[in-house]
Amino acid sequence: MSKKIYLNKSDSTASAIDKILKADDDEVILYIPREAEVAESKKDLQLLQREVEAAGKTFKVESVDDDTIEKVLSLGIDATNPFLGRGKKTVSDIVVQRGRIPVRVSAPRKASKPGRAKRGRSVVGLGLTDDTGEETEMGTYKAPREGMSKGKKRLIWLGSGLLGVALVVGAAIFLPRVTVTIALDKTEHGYIGSLKVSPAFEESTVSENTLNLRGVVFSSEKNITDKYAANGTDSVGRKARGTITIYNNFGTDAQSLVATTRFVTPDGKIYRLDSNVTVPGAKKDGDKLVASHVEATVTADQPGEEYNIGSVPKFRIPGFQGSSKYEGFYAESKGTMSGGSFGETKVPTDEDLKSAKADLQGRLEDALKTEFFVGLPSNIKVLEGAYDIEITREQVNDVVDKDGKFSLTLYGQIKLIGFDEAELVDTLRKKFEADDKLTLQIYDYTVDYGEVSIDFTKEELGSAVKFGSNWTRPFDAAEFAKKIVGMKGIELKTEILSTPGVRSGEVKMWPFWVNRVPKDLSRISVDAK
Repeated sequence: MSKKIYLNKSDSTASAIDKILKADDDEVILYIPREAEVAESKKDLQLLQREVEAAGKTFKVESVDDDTIEKVLSLGIDATNPFLGRGKKTVSDIVVQRGRIPVRVSAPRKASKPGRAKRGRSVVGLGLTDDTGEETEMGTYKAPREGMSKGKKRLIWLGSGLLGVALVVGAAIFLPRVTVTIALDKTEHGYIGSLKVSPAFEESTVSENTLNLRGVVFSSEKNITDKYAANGTDSVGRKARGTITIYNNFGTDAQSLVATTRFVTPDGKIYRLDSNVTVPGAKKDGDKLVASHVEATVTADQPGEEYNIGSVPKFRIPGFQGSSKYEGFYAESKGTMSGGSFGETKVPTDEDLKSAKADLQGRLEDALKTEFFVGLPSNIKVLEGAYDIEITREQVNDVVDKDGKFSLTLYGQIKLIGFDEAELVDTLRKKFEADDKLTLQIYDYTVDYGEVSIDFTKEELGSAVKFGSNWTRPFDAAEFAKKIVGMKGIELKTEILSTPGVRSGEVKMWPFWVNRVPKDLSRISVDAK
């Protein structure tokens, strides 16, 4: 059995020879694909033939390429198209001439000068005339090209016809589209007058000269704090502060002590209550009185470091001196009194305060506007100048920190009066409908507002207003599309022209053979202009 060797397109002649020589079988079937490098020229095939025969082997060729088969057959090598059957061999016959001299024709070579032999003559050694009337080299066989069979042609025509029918049917089902462009009659209306906006109006009304529109008032508050450098200096004294425990060992009734009540140390230093305090009544335990107590903060009466003291076992209350309460009410301190001092410190100047306020006010106003307007409903119209920002309070802490800075806090409020512009348009629509005695639908409009005057006390806004507009009769494109489903072209045109408020229309159906509106709404486009 012959071994079959398959070549690749890129296999060279040397590669093909190597594959054949390495085969164990002496007879080899060599498959050569289309456009193979080894079959590019007859010289390469001759080299292949010579080397294989020199090695004592024989080979046959299989190929689906007619040009390759022709070249191989011309070298006397057996060649076959595996799909169309065995190829014809090179002519190797005995041609009898006059005088009956036999001549063998084999291994034809390409004529060096084509056309040398005369047409129609059969001369040994010069050339042969093929069945088409074209001269060929002596003995050269040109492999016939087989034509397409009638059966295949019928199948191709039948397939093409079916494909065409399928395309037509598919187009009829999936492609039809209708575009309807409608031109609507437009009526122009305008209004010039005064605009008044207030939340006090229960409904919006319009007269010849004044449009009263319902409004809405919005307000918001915010505060902002920052630190600024203090550039002034001052000699200041600070007072020591601390905490004391006040006892009631006098009676069961509570005792009120007002702010600034004095407490005196044994060496005469005075500290005063920072705020009002109520000392609860003492408790009775049989005949024995159990003292009650309360804690309170005190500040030294004078500034200075000498008031920075340690714990004190008993403070007296000078206000009770000369009465029985003097012994029954007293205080002690378990901690220290501290913070008292004298010296220079940084303080803000008037210019520092003015500059800080201007900076912080600008930032507060920006913050108020940014946060406020972002939070407004999208339908609210706010005219330029229809809002007000007020600084309601300021707080300065002039005690500088370790970096020599004081702090400033500003409190602000923003207030505005706004309205819904869609309600303005609708209010004017009612007026125009009453004038025309028709139902109208807005097509487009422009509105210009004059300079704004605003009174937040009365919550009123005033401005001039100029309104220009175009109106049409109500037209619902979606409802119209539903109405025309399935209509023929002439019916659709009649429907367009009979629709109230329509001036003209244009219909485009696609593809060209479509003459009826599709039933699929997604394939119907209605555009009203």
